[in-house]
Amino acid sequence: MMSREISRMYRMTPSFIPGEPMYGSGKGKDRLRIMNLIQKYNDFRSTVNLRLFSLYLAIVLIIPAITIAIEYLVSVYPSFRSGLQVDLQDFHVYQLFTSSFVHLDFDHFLGNVTAYLLIAIYGLVLATIVNRKRLYLVLTKVIVVIFLIFGAFFAIFNVTTSYYAGLSGIDSALAGLLLLFWLMYLERTSGRRMRSYYGVVLVGILAMSAGIIARYMLLYHTARSSPLLYGLATVTALLVLAVIVCRHQFKDLVHAMQEFSWSSRFITVAIIVIFLYFVWNLFPERLANSTRTVSISLHLAGIVIGILAGYLFMVYLGQMAYFNGEKEVITRP
Repeated sequence: MMSREISRMYRMTPSFIPGEPMYGSGKGKDRLRIMNLIQKYNDFRSTVNLRLFSLYLAIVLIIPAITIAIEYLVSVYPSFRSGLQVDLQDFHVYQLFTSSFVHLDFDHFLGNVTAYLLIAIYGLVLATIVNRKRLYLVLTKVIVVIFLIFGAFFAIFNVTTSYYAGLSGIDSALAGLLLLFWLMYLERTSGRRMRSYYGVVLVGILAMSAGIIARYMLLYHTARSSPLLYGLATVTALLVLAVIVCRHQFKDLVHAMQEFSWSSRFITVAIIVIFLYFVWNLFPERLANSTRTVSISLHLAGIVIGILAGYLFMVYLGQMAYFNGEKEVITRP
């Protein structure tokens, strides 16, 4: 009797094979996947200092935080919107500092803040990789201050409009700074000097400018005598000349990218995607809205200011000990 009970219990007990999970193959595989994910997360946390990176990210987000607060304020008190813009008919000094943070409507606000986040966070990632985070944060704030003043005075002395508002000018300037840190990343990854790729950046800016002008010529069906046509011809001629003179830099970049890892290639190519979005967002189809206009020249000037001011301050500040030897966010093997 006892032997029959033991035999019955044995048949009811799941068979166990050494090396296999005790809870069935399906549950065992799920448990193994979870353990692998946990291990990868732990490896990521041991490689990346999330607390330090979050601190730098919080500093980058100060500008959009101010913009969001002002947008909420003007949504509650609509009369503040026009008062915070640069308005030559009712000018106040404080408008020089508030005009870039107030927008015409919610769509204008959403597009500019999205562009800022895309450009600024990608720049922070590049600065983290090359371990120049402090320099990047200081340069972004310096360029913001420079363009706050430049944009306001541009509106004051611009005869085509009496208003100025929006974050798009600052976005343009930070996009120019982004190019510098992209060059710094290429310098670190490829082992070549930054000046080896100046021509690539120049060609990119000229190509972007030609694309913007051509887009508006097609959208507005401008006449052959339009100033846009002469501008497009001039920029295209400069573009062809730059491609011929700097063609060897493109060859060097292609050869260098062949030696990159897949992540380095992704980071290198990602800037093209960002600038395509940047052009689409900051140069909309509707150039005019009542007495307010989208200024192509202001946006292009922003890129130039970001590059020139960023480079000058980068050379000056880069010599200071504070901006060298800072703590790494990413632990390198």
